[in-house]
Amino acid sequence: MNYRRRGPNEWESEYDPLSEFEDFRDLDDPAPGDGPYASDTDDTPSLVGRPVAVNVTDAGVVTSVVLAAGWRRSVDPRELGAAVLSAFATATMQVLANRVEGTQQTPPVTGASTPADLPDTSPLSKEDVMRLVDAVSADLNHFTEQVSARVDQTVSVESAGGHVRGSARSGQILDVSIDPNWAASARNSEIELELTEVLKQLGELSSPGELAQGPRSRAIDELHALASDPQLFLRRVGLLS
Repeated sequence: MNYRRRGPNEWESEYDPLSEFEDFRDLDDPAPGDGPYASDTDDTPSLVGRPVAVNVTDAGVVTSVVLAAGWRRSVDPRELGAAVLSAFATATMQVLANRVEGTQQTPPVTGASTPADLPDTSPLSKEDVMRLVDAVSADLNHFTEQVSARVDQTVSVESAGGHVRGSARSGQILDVSIDPNWAASARNSEIELELTEVLKQLGELSSPGELAQGPRSRAIDELHALASDPQLFLRRVGLLS
């Protein structure tokens, strides 16, 4: 606060707009409360004893990257990418462990079976069968191309801010690089945002996603139905009465 003289013995205060910011603190990097790895976000459980954590769903999809408030005291900004890569590996391994544990603890489901739909008993000619086989072959080729485009290629992603880059193949993140000068001075929330963006995109572009459920089409479903009941198939093509 500054003062200006109004009279011989009187001074009045002069408003200083910068005075309101004298106690400004970076809210994204508060002083740690419980040691060097105290989190500056609400997602503290995943950060216990670690400078960085990657949170994923049960399906292995990245939801967020969280940095501890004091991560720079234990991780050189030039090595942050390697720390993120290690945290991602830890998260995915935990997901796999949870799946195994869940499989062991889940009892088999028993109960009355639902009635099956009435099978198609209409006759099939040789031409009908060949058309079905050709359609299935085309659908399988298309599916193979889709899978190859997803998992057999190394994909590279750069964050919108341009500070984070990464590469992945077959759902596995191969590399994460971060501008060290930016990482040394940027707010945690800014770093977390760009890291999360890149890891999410790498997962989406390099994983099979819904393709992991296998090829699906009307022709493939029809062929499965025929193969599941050989006796019915032979009757429909006229080889069994």
